[in-house]
Formats: sequence, structure tokens, C-alpha cells
Amino acid sequence: MYVYLSKILPLFVMPISVVLILVLAALLLLTRGRTRIASGVLLGALAVLWVSATPLVAEGLYRNLESRYPPLPLEQVPQAGCIVLLGGVVSPPQAPRVDTEFNDAVDRVYKAAQLYRAGKAKFVIATAGNQPWSLSPWAEADLIRDLLVEWGVPKEAIFLEGSSRNTRENAIFSRNLIDSLHCETSLLVTSAAHMPRAVAAFQAVGVSITPVSTDVRVIDKGLPPAMDFLPSADALAMTSEAIREWIGSAVYRLQGWN
Repeated sequence: MYVYLSKILPLFVMPISVVLILVLAALLLLTRGRTRIASGVLLGALAVLWVSATPLVAEGLYRNLESRYPPLPLEQVPQAGCIVLLGGVVSPPQAPRVDTEFNDAVDRVYKAAQLYRAGKAKFVIATAGNQPWSLSPWAEADLIRDLLVEWGVPKEAIFLEGSSRNTRENAIFSRNLIDSLHCETSLLVTSAAHMPRAVAAFQAVGVSITPVSTDVRVIDKGLPPAMDFLPSADALAMTSEAIREWIGSAVYRLQGWN
């Protein structure tokens, strides 16, 4: 039940959900003749949508997360016993698709393969299960293993944890593998914006890690400053992702998981 709630409840505070709630409230007010109040609520909905979809706001929120653990050049990454790779990067082939589907966070898998090929660690632990509602016969960790092999990591160097459904479980369920491989320190690979929550979760269960961030999304685009104030769908998505991370971190603190 917790997994369902943790995935569904944050949707109600996402910008698009807030806008829809405000619009519905305005329509209800209109049916009761509260025209002036309804107009104010509609303007509030428009303001929430505009601000949330503004690159200046979206990138500011996202940069705050990414800047806590900036990416390291390969030569600056220390040696470790294991590379711990977090999932949330690929989806199984579903009709009419015939291939595994990548999302924007697939950089994580490439980074883990790059670290292994550079001799930074002897083992890669892929920790990624499926959500309860998934119809896939494979855990995401299985799909990640195939991709790691394709990118140069020997199959015998890859260890899978395919039961976790969130970052907290990534940490808990990976710990046994980390201990069995005698990894005194591990390189933790995930997206830069997700790294603060991931670091806290692994440290909370006593795993010694070095964060290796990837999938950095806020960059200097070199666009005119005025463009930062024009709304876009990409900016709205970035704002929503940042809010989701803030909520996740807050919940972990309340639960004592970091």
C-alpha cells in the first residue's frame, strides 16, 4: 500500500494537478454565481501554470538539486569495491515495440559501464525492480544487465537486485550484495537531481558510498535571457520532477530514512 501511496499522492501537488483543481473550483464557483471569486481563482490557475512552465523557475529548482553532488571527471573518481547503479532508466519492450525502451536517465547505465571499463571497480550491482502494477516478466535489473553487457561489462561482473521499488529499498536490498562482495566503499551512480535522496538513503543503512552523478539536465543553453520567461512543456516537466524529488526527500526525513 505504501508504494501505491508514495507514487500517487505526489501527483496531487504537481503543477498540472494544482491547475486542474483550481479550474474545477472556479467552475463550481461560477455555477453558484460567484463570478468575481471564480475569476480570481482562474487567474491563480493561470499564474501557477505560467510560473511552473517558466525555464527560469524550472531550472532554478532543478539546479538546486543537481548542484549538491556535481559530476566528477572520470580521472577524479576514486577506486572502489563496487559500482551501485540505480534503476528507473529502461522499460521492457511492449507491443508494438520490439526493443527495450530508454528514458532520459539511461545515462546512468552508460556511466556505470564507463566506470567499470576504466577499472574503477570490479563489480557492478544493478538495483531495480518493478512497480506492483507492472506487467513485465522481467525485473528492470535484468534489462539493465543486458545493456551493461552490450556496453562492455562482462556478465560475470554484474550482480542483480530486482526486488526494490523505490530508493529506500534500493539501499536496503543492495546492502547484502555489497557486504557479500566485500565492498568497503561503493560508487553510487544515479541522476544528479536524484543523488541527494539516494546518498541519504544509502548512508541511512550504513553503506559507505562515493556519489558519481550523471544525467545532468540544467546546462548553459546560450539562449537570450528573455527565453527564460517564456513557458514550455519541457520546463513544466522539469518543475514537476524537482517537486517530486523535494517531496521524496521530505517523506524520507519524516520516516527517518535519511
